[in-house]
Amino acid sequence: MFLKCLSFSCSKNTSQRNYPTIIQELSLQFSLSHLTKSTNNFDPKRLVGSGAFCNVYEASLQRSDGSPYTVAIKRFMVKDSDIFKNEIELLCQLRHPNIVSLVGFCNHKKEKIIVYEYLSNESLYQHIQSGKLSWKKRLEICIGAARGLHYLHAGAKRTIIHRDIKPSNILLDANMEPKISGFGLSVQGQRFMSKPKPIKVDSVAGTIGYIAAEQIENLTITDKTDVYSFGMVLLEVVSGKTYMNLIQEEEVFERPVEEKVDPKIKGKITPESWQVFIDILQGCLKYEVDERPTMGEVELQLEHTLSLQEQADITNIHGDYVLLSKTIINLKPELEDEDIGITEDSDSEEMGNY
Repeated sequence: MFLKCLSFSCSKNTSQRNYPTIIQELSLQFSLSHLTKSTNNFDPKRLVGSGAFCNVYEASLQRSDGSPYTVAIKRFMVKDSDIFKNEIELLCQLRHPNIVSLVGFCNHKKEKIIVYEYLSNESLYQHIQSGKLSWKKRLEICIGAARGLHYLHAGAKRTIIHRDIKPSNILLDANMEPKISGFGLSVQGQRFMSKPKPIKVDSVAGTIGYIAAEQIENLTITDKTDVYSFGMVLLEVVSGKTYMNLIQEEEVFERPVEEKVDPKIKGKITPESWQVFIDILQGCLKYEVDERPTMGEVELQLEHTLSLQEQADITNIHGDYVLLSKTIINLKPELEDEDIGITEDSDSEEMGNY
C-alpha cells in the first residue's frame, strides 16, 4: 500500500488520476518549497518537539479560501526512513477523534516530511509534570487515550500495535482531548479477530519502562503489549513520576502504590473509585499476556472509575478522602537498553512527540 501511496512526485498539484483514493480523502502532498516557507526555513524558534529520527516544527498553511491554519511538521533526519514510511502507511488509514490526524506529507528525494494537525496543549507527560491536572481530568484523558488505543486494536481493518505508548505520545488539543501519536514503531497485524495472533518482530522497540516482558524475552508482540504500556501510563498518571524516577527510589516496588500517589491529587480520590482504578492498573501490568485485559475492558472500567468519583464528589461533605488499602505492584526491572538493543522513536520525554 505504501508504494502505491508514494509512487508519485512530491507535489501538492498531483493530477487526479495519479492520486490514490485514500490519500486524496485523508491527506495532501506538499512541495518541499511550500513546507520550507511555512516554517520560515525550518526556523529553530518554531521547533516544538524532537526525537531520535526527526524534529517537529509549528507551521502555518493556508486553506483554499485563503484562511490560515496551524499544523505540525515532522522533518526526518534521514533520507530513507522506515519510520516515515510506516507512519504514512498507517495514518492514511486511520480516522478517530483520539488519534492524531494526518494532513499530508512530502516525499522529496532529499527530505521526508509528515504534516499533522497541530495540538496546542502539548502532551500528557508535560501536564503530569506540571502537577496542574485534577484527578478527574487525569481520568478523562486516560479514558480518551484508551478509546484511541481500543480503536487501533479492534476498530481498524487490521489490528495495529502501537509499541510506544507513553505519556509523551498522548497529545492534547485545545479542548484537552487526548490524541495518540508517535506511530513510527507501530506494527500492522492481521485482520481484526477476537484474539489476535502474536507477531514475531526482529528487534525490541519502544521506550525503557513501558516495554512488556514478552517483547524483550521472546521478540513477540500482541495488542496486550500495548496494554502493558498503558498500565505504566496509569502508574505515571497517579504517581506523577516516570518509571525511571520510580526505580531510583529505594524499595519503590515494595511500598504500596497508595504511598506514591502524587501529592497534588492526594486526598482527592474516593476509595471506591481508587479500588476500580488500581484493579485496572494491576491487570494491565500482569506478567502473563493472557491475564491482561483488552483495551475495550480497560476503557469501560476507567469510565466506571470516573463515574464513581463524580458520584462521591456530589455527596462528599467531609473534605479529603483517605485510602486505607495497601497495594503492591510487582514489576521486573527491565534490562538496560544497550543489552537488548532497543529501538526508540524519541530521545527524551521533555516534549510531546508526533
